[in-house]
Formats: sequence, C-alpha cells, structure tokens
Amino acid sequence: MAQIILTGSGTWDLPEDWNDADNVIEVYGPGGNGATSGSTSQSGGGGGGGAYQIALNVPLKAIDLLGTVVTAKTYNLTVGIGNGAGLWQGYKYDNDGTPLYGTLIQGGGGFSGSGITGGAGGFGQAVINDVNYSSGSVRGGDGGNGRASTTAAGGGGGGAGGPNGVGGAGGTNTITLNTTGRGGGGGNGGTAGSSISALAGTAGTGAGAGGTGGAANTSGSAGGAGTSVYSGGGGGGAGDGTSGTSGGAGGLYGGGGGGSGSATNSVGGAGAAGIIIITYTPVTNFFFLF
Repeated sequence: MAQIILTGSGTWDLPEDWNDADNVIEVYGPGGNGATSGSTSQSGGGGGGGAYQIALNVPLKAIDLLGTVVTAKTYNLTVGIGNGAGLWQGYKYDNDGTPLYGTLIQGGGGFSGSGITGGAGGFGQAVINDVNYSSGSVRGGDGGNGRASTTAAGGGGGGAGGPNGVGGAGGTNTITLNTTGRGGGGGNGGTAGSSISALAGTAGTGAGAGGTGGAANTSGSAGGAGTSVYSGGGGGGAGDGTSGTSGGAGGLYGGGGGGSGSATNSVGGAGAAGIIIITYTPVTNFFFLF
C-alpha cells in the first residue's frame, strides 16, 4: 500500500500508479479560530472543531465534470483555516484548455467564534457528480460560548471529529462573575470541556485532549495533538483580566481555538490546520519482452 499525507495548501498531481478500485481518502478539516471580543464587557466564544470525512474507492482517473476523461490531472488542496477545507478537483487541461475546479471531498472546517457565540463544529461531504463516495462523516465539536460581563472568561474550543466519534464540545461560560476560562473538548469521540470549571475534555482513542482554561489574567492552554489518530483537542478559553492573554490554540489536527477573555488586549486562539491522508494500492504495469 502507498500512503500520501498532505498538510499544506497548494496542488497535488495524481500519481501515475493510482488505483480507482482500491483507495481510501481521509480528510480532517481545520478548526475555527476563537473569537477576540476586543471589549471589557464580554468574552469570546471558542472555535468549532474540524470534521472527519472518509471516502472509499474514489475514481480520480475517471472523474471529469465536463463528461470526458482527462488523464493528466492536478488537484487543489485547501487544508488551512476555513469552512471548506479538503481536496478539490482540478484539471491540467480541459476541453477549452483552461482548468476546471469543483468540490471533491471536504472534511469541513469548524466555524470561528463570533463575539460571545462559539463556532459550530464542521461537517464533511464526499459527493462527486451526484455520486456519494462517503463511508463515514463525523462532525467536529462545537465551540463554547463566552459571556456578556465585565468579568468574563472565554469559551473552550471544540475538539476535532475522528473515526471513533464526534469531537467534544468546548465548555461554555455559564457562571456569573467567574473569571476562569472554560476547557476545550477532546478529539475523536472525546468528552466535552467543562462549563463550570477550567477542566478540559479527555481525548478519544489516539486523539488529542482539550486544553485547560486559563485562570484570571492567564491564557488558556493549547489543545493536544493527535497521536495515532489525527484528531486534535480544542484550546482552553482565556481567563478574564487586563493582561495580554489569549485563548489556547487548537491541537493538530482540526482543534478549535479557545475564546478571549473580557479585556481589550485579550485575543482568541488559532484553530489548527487540517490534514489529508490518501492510501491506495498501486496499479502495476507489466511489460513482456519477446
């Protein structure tokens, strides 16, 4: 089996030995950013975790949106921050000589937090020319909400979805006058971050745990990276206070960032980038000499 791991946006050329009949494409979408409230009267919501999408036996050699088979193909990658992360179809040549691009497979990115509202977890798809190649689509965890208060801490980021389950939700700030940031959710079926304390969500098998929320005047901690599974945990929310604090960054891959505290110089944490893993059995060409 051959395996290709793609972690940066750009282009990818289809291998000459690609096998339409025996391949697996997994996409972990990126996490959303935690919100920066920019205000002393409210804290920021956490970013949503990225989704996990798996597709089987995708006929990349045969697909052509214009109805003709094109053998020389390039695919565009978008695995940074954003709602539409994934593998996008493109051609080096088309009927009129120009590239044609269309959505191929998305491990949907988590949505960024906005104001006190946490971002929703991402959701994926693998529908090409009205044919569904999906063998599983798992949502990312929702980011936790911040709070409208002059002494409010940030919501936790959502954990990334994975093959074993939905990402854990980030903790929501529900307690008046509580200055401690909320915990991030764990990845790959992990638990949610606490909504009454800084406690982070635990990780699902092989995934990253959530980051803990920051105490007053303290930044939230980063979500953990996946180990044997590529699902990262959400970052912890920033604590309330006047120092330059930040929400914790999401863990690789796909963890949502934690939200800011209620201070003008507190910022939301960055969501983690996505990743694409492609596994296939190479087609072997035999040549006979007489």
